[in-house]
Amino acid sequence: MTATAAVVLEVDGPLATVRLGDAAGHNRLSAELRTGMTDALRDAAADPRVRVVVLEGLPEMFCAGGSIDQMLSPHEQRIVPVWQFLRAVVDCPVPVVAAAQGHALGGGFLLALYCDVVVLSDRSRYAANFLTYGFTPVLGATYLLPAKLGAALGSEMLYSARSYRGRELAERGAGVAVTAHDKVRAEAQRTALRIAQAPRDALERLKAQLREETLGRAEAALAREIPDHEATIGGAEARRRIRTLHGERIGAGQGPS
Repeated sequence: MTATAAVVLEVDGPLATVRLGDAAGHNRLSAELRTGMTDALRDAAADPRVRVVVLEGLPEMFCAGGSIDQMLSPHEQRIVPVWQFLRAVVDCPVPVVAAAQGHALGGGFLLALYCDVVVLSDRSRYAANFLTYGFTPVLGATYLLPAKLGAALGSEMLYSARSYRGRELAERGAGVAVTAHDKVRAEAQRTALRIAQAPRDALERLKAQLREETLGRAEAALAREIPDHEATIGGAEARRRIRTLHGERIGAGQGPS
C-alpha cells in the first residue's frame, strides 16, 4: 500500500484500488489530489499483477470539482493541469472502474465519466454545472456527457446545469450503472473482478483501441470549447457567480436524500 494525505493506493491481487480521501477539501481538484491520483495510477499500472484499477472517493463525496481559486486562475493553471489529470485516467494502460458512491460535481463528474466503467449511487448527486457559474463547459464535457449518458440526457445536463440523483439518471436511461448507495463499492469491485478474468495483455490492447477513440473526440471537443470558455469565464458575471455560488454548490451536493 502507498499513500499520501489525499490519495491511497492498495493492491490486492489483480485489483488496485485508488481512493481519493481529502475529506476536509471535499476531494476538490487540488494540486495534491491531482498529483497523488496520477502517481497512484502510474504505480498501479507498473505492478504486473494489476489488471484493473478501481477509483473511489469518499462515501458522501466522490469529487467536488475545482476550487474558487482554480476557477479564477489563468488558463495555464486552470485548464492545462486538470486536463492532464483527467488524461491520467484515460491513459492508464489497464481499465479503470469508477466507484462514484458520493456526489460528483463539475470536473469531479467528468473524472468519473472518463473512467472506462462507471458505477453511481442511486441517492448521490451528479452535475455538469458549468453554466451555473456563467461559463461554458470545458475539458471535453460537450463530447463526454452525450457519449456516456446519451445525447438527449447529456445535452440536458449541460444546459440545465442542475444536479441529478443517480436514481433519476437510471430512470432516464443513462448509459452507466446505478445501484444502491451502500452497494456501489461492492458492485464496482465485482465488475472489476469480472474484467480481471481476461489476460492483462488483452486488456491493454483493448484499452488502447478504446482510448484512441475517446482521446481523439475529447481533444477535438476541448479545442472547440476553449475559446468560448475563456470568453465567458473572464466576464464579470462569471466572476461574481464563482465567488458567491461556489459554497452553495457543495452544500446542495450534500443535501439530504
